[in-house]
Amino acid sequence: MSQMIVCSFSGGIDEMKRADQRDPVKVLRVLVRDGRYSCFDASANLTIARTITNMHHKALIYGGKKYGRVLKLDNTLEYPWSKVVLAEGGERLLADHPEGT
Repeated sequence: MSQMIVCSFSGGIDEMKRADQRDPVKVLRVLVRDGRYSCFDASANLTIARTITNMHHKALIYGGKKYGRVLKLDNTLEYPWSKVVLAEGGERLLADHPEGT
C-alpha cells in the first residue's frame, strides 16, 4: 500500500488578490482569521513581503492616522510558521475599520 502526504505551507494571504495584499486592514483580517502565516506566504511576492514587513517593523499610517507597529513577532510555532499576535496598533486598526465598512 502506498501513502502520500501532502504538506501545504500556505494560508489565506497567499490566496488574496495582489491589490488586497497591499491593504493592511484586509491582510490583518486574514491573518487574525488564520492565526498564523508561513515564511513562504510572507515572501510569496514583493507586495505581500512589503506589507508584512511594514506591519511588523514600521510605524503604519493608514487613512492619515498613525497606528505604529501592527504585529508582534512570535516565532513560538515550528518552522515555517509564525503566530499572529496583534500589537496595540493592530487592535486599534481593526477597531477603527470593522469588517463590512
